[in-house]
Order: sequence, then structure tokens, then C-alpha cells
Amino acid sequence: MKAFYILLSFFLLTFSNSKEPKEEDPKTIMNCYYSKTSGKYFAEISSDIDKEAVASATYINSYQTKGWDFLTISSYDKSDYKYPDDVKSYAMGYLEGILNKDRIFQIYRNLMYYSFYDNDNKIPENVINYLTKNLEYMKTKSIKNMDTDPYWEHVYYIYQQMLGLFDGYNSVAENEKKIDLIYFQMVVANADIEDIVYYNTTNRPNFKNMTKEEIKTFTSLHTHCSSLVKVANDLSDIWMGHNTWSTYGSMIRTFKEYKFVSNKRNEKSKVVVFSSYPGSLSSIDDFYYLDSKLVVMETTNSNLNDSLYDLLKPETILTWVRVMVANRLASSSEEWTEIFARENSGTYNNQFQILDLNKIDLEKKKFDEKAFMIIEQIPDYTEAADVTDYLEKGYWPSYNIPYIKTIYEKMGFAEMIEEKPSLYDDFDYSGSDRPIIFRQYHSNINSIEDYKKMLRYNNYEEDECSKKDASKTISSRYDLNTKGVGKPYCYGAIDVKFVSVKELMEGKNIVHIISGPSNDQQPTFSWKNTTCYQSNPDLWYHEDVVETWNFPWIDYEVQLFDK
Repeated sequence: MKAFYILLSFFLLTFSNSKEPKEEDPKTIMNCYYSKTSGKYFAEISSDIDKEAVASATYINSYQTKGWDFLTISSYDKSDYKYPDDVKSYAMGYLEGILNKDRIFQIYRNLMYYSFYDNDNKIPENVINYLTKNLEYMKTKSIKNMDTDPYWEHVYYIYQQMLGLFDGYNSVAENEKKIDLIYFQMVVANADIEDIVYYNTTNRPNFKNMTKEEIKTFTSLHTHCSSLVKVANDLSDIWMGHNTWSTYGSMIRTFKEYKFVSNKRNEKSKVVVFSSYPGSLSSIDDFYYLDSKLVVMETTNSNLNDSLYDLLKPETILTWVRVMVANRLASSSEEWTEIFARENSGTYNNQFQILDLNKIDLEKKKFDEKAFMIIEQIPDYTEAADVTDYLEKGYWPSYNIPYIKTIYEKMGFAEMIEEKPSLYDDFDYSGSDRPIIFRQYHSNINSIEDYKKMLRYNNYEEDECSKKDASKTISSRYDLNTKGVGKPYCYGAIDVKFVSVKELMEGKNIVHIISGPSNDQQPTFSWKNTTCYQSNPDLWYHEDVVETWNFPWIDYEVQLFDK
């Protein structure tokens, strides 16, 4: 009888995923069970969450109607410790792999085309070697140290979650769509791979021999995000948010919540809420809201010093894993930076920003020391800074240029401007386009609606800072560029996510989100009338991506926080 229900479950799941959402978006609840006797896992669709299951998930298939699917996965903590933590972790991944089977393959295929279209859509050998060694290091080191160090304990649990995701997906994927573990890293570790491609190879960008336009093009397609922490002029609220810059072929989005409670109870955060993609076990954007009352986000720092890639080594922990471990174990912004700095991979090098709501009192209009911190990373080096005083000044902007002087110099920004002064407008920390735009307009932000407009801002035709370039603004739209300022790319800001600190402190656990390129001041993006796709169809492959992007704002209410 149980086999019948499993077959029925998979039939219902496939049916619900294949239909266009009508009045209500299809919702699937699935529970995962584990047999101690056989050591096997199996999943069943149900009408309700079973708290006796190893893990449970709720999936809302709303991508076509809202620009996002929504996924919550929880492993319940029973007082009798019925299941080991590695079993719970694996089960969480297993559920996601089954529930998101179709979406995972969609984004995997699109990312492979974008990342390796000039390599016959195959991962280069040096990347395979790195990932193979890295997975072995992650597994071996965590098993060896997990009994004595919570850091390695949770690295191991995340490793198990990844294996569960991989196995769950392949257990239901059609034969021609099965993916081996190394290639599966394109889904899980895609952002880290952007740097791993330069490991142990001479095929790297040689910035000294590049023209100004070649440098701008390279950094444009390796740049992610604008972010802003804005304090209301009367200190009544703080808004913290972010827009992601990426290829439009990656606009297959999932907004997620994970709840994991270990038997040792050594995590400070049980619930992680984050914007993400099918099959990604971290945000990648990155944007997180934690029940430890930390808000975490980042923007990518461009690397203009190709010699830094000589310092890459597989015997480290990739950024996507270190972020999730820091999210679980940190109780403060300072502790988050310390945990994240461990085992630095030097891949996906970002400026992370961490706001600690436990150190903010809006009624007294007070910010404690280290309420807001950043940490920046390059291969073999990290540095953190307390930038709480920027809150007192009214705002903190972030825009892909390092703030910390040591990082700025090591990444080659100062040298690049010295050698090519015409790049000042692109790479100077204070003098490039986005910092100037933030400076000019941040004082006009006095409400949630004002903040939305800032992170969706693209007035490139009239704003002098943009110089008629649709990429040189807060919410980039490279697809709108013409030959006069650069080729049109199907690339740009693809969303916004933010929180209001006032709402969070009032117990309203809401994340405001919108999916798609900005159309506040520009035409709505649609694949059917864009010129960027025709310029290089292989590079801008986008099968199963929504055609026209005109979705509304959503006030997403967090589901898994303890009531």
C-alpha cells in the first residue's frame, strides 16, 4: 500500500508542476520518512505537515504568476531525539531535490549555457579537479572535527543536505536529465565557480593588456548587486535591502525558508529566510533574515588583480557553505564575521554586511557598538570593520567596490585607476556612478515606498551620472544599451529584497520582494522584443524563463519563526 501512495504522490507532483497556475497557485506539502532498518528515505505528498516525519516541506508553484516559487523546509526537533542530525539534514535536501526537480534542471541547463557556452557546455578540467578535491576536503575535515567543533559539525550537516538534494533530484529525474555530483555544483556553488574557473590555469583575464572597454565588459558580467542600508531621517526606521545583478537566464527564482534544529541545540539561528534559486542551498544573491535577529546581505567585489587567483586552493570551504554556517552559529554581527572568515576559499569575493537588530533601539534612537559590520574577502585574506557610525550618518551604500583600503588595493583598484585614469568613473570608491547617485537621493527616502523606488532606480537617459549608459545606475538594465555606450546584454538587476527594521521589531516578520528587471522608469523587459538575445542566442539561453516581467511587489510573511 505504501508503494501505491509513493507512486500517487509523484503523479500528483508532476501534474501540479505541469499546469499553469489559475486562480490559486498550486501548493504541495511533502513529508520525508526514514527507515532505520534499511537506511533509506522516502517522500510522500500529504494534506498536512507530519511532525513525526524526519522533515517536511511546503512548495508553492507561483513562478508564472508572481516571479517566485516559495519553498519552506523544516526538520522538526523532537524531545526524544528520534533522528540523528545528519539524517535530518539529508532529508531536508532530499525533499527539495524531489519537489524542485523540474526547476532545478531548468536553471542548471541555463547556467551551463551561460557559464560554459564557449567550452561546448562542459565544465573545464581544472574546475572539475578543484571541485573534486574540495568536496573530499569538506567531507573528510568535517567528519574528523565535528565532535569537537560546532563549525565543522554544521559544515558536515550542510554537506549531508547537499547529498540529499543531489540524491532526491536524481531519484525522480528522467534518465536524460540526471546530473552527476560535480556537475550538480553548477546549481549549488555557481557563484564560487565564477572564480574557480581561474584556478591552476593561465587562461585568466590580463587586465594590463585589456582596453578600457574590455575591462568594463569583463567586470560588468562579473558584478553582482547594489545594496543600501538607509536610516529614516527621523530615525524611526531602518530599511535594509538589495538588488541582484545577473544574467536574465537565471531568473528562475525561489524564495525559501529553512528550519533546522540540531540535537545539540548549539545553533543560534534555527530559521534562515532568503531569496534563492532552485537547488541552491544558500541565497547566492545573498540576502538573509535570521531568527537570531541578524540581517545579512552582500555585493560582489570585482577582482582586477589576476595574480590573486594563484592563491586559490581546494582545501578550503566555499563561500556558500561558510555563509550558511555563519548564519546558523552567529549570535552577533561581530561573531558572524569571525565565523565566516574561517576556511576562506577566496572564491565569490564579496562585501558582506550584517545588521544586528539586538543592538538597535529605534525608540531611543540608539545604535550600540558593532550593530552594523562588514567583512570583505579575497583569496587568503579577510578583513572586518565596524561601520555603525554610517547608520548615524544616515545610510550605507554598497556597489561592488571594496570599502576597506587593504582589500581595495589588493584587488587592484588603485593601480587600475593610476594606469588608466579614464576608469575613475567606474572604479573609484566615492567617485563612480552609484555612490554619487546614492549620495544625491538617499535623503529623499522617508518611507517604504521611497525605498522601493531607490532600489529600482534607473533613469539612465536623464541622470547625468549614468552618461546614457543603462548599466551605470542602481538597478542596471544592460539590455537597454545601444552601440553608442556598449553592446546590449541580457544582464542586469533582476529583483529587490528588503526588510523594515521597524516592522520586524513590531513582530511583523515581513520581507518585501519583487522579481524582474526594473520597469519603474523603463519599459518592462520581455524576451520577445529585446535585442540582447539576438546578439548571442547561445550565451543568453533562457528556456523556461518567464517571457514578460511585470510582476507586483509581494509582502512575504515568514512562516517558520516560532510563534
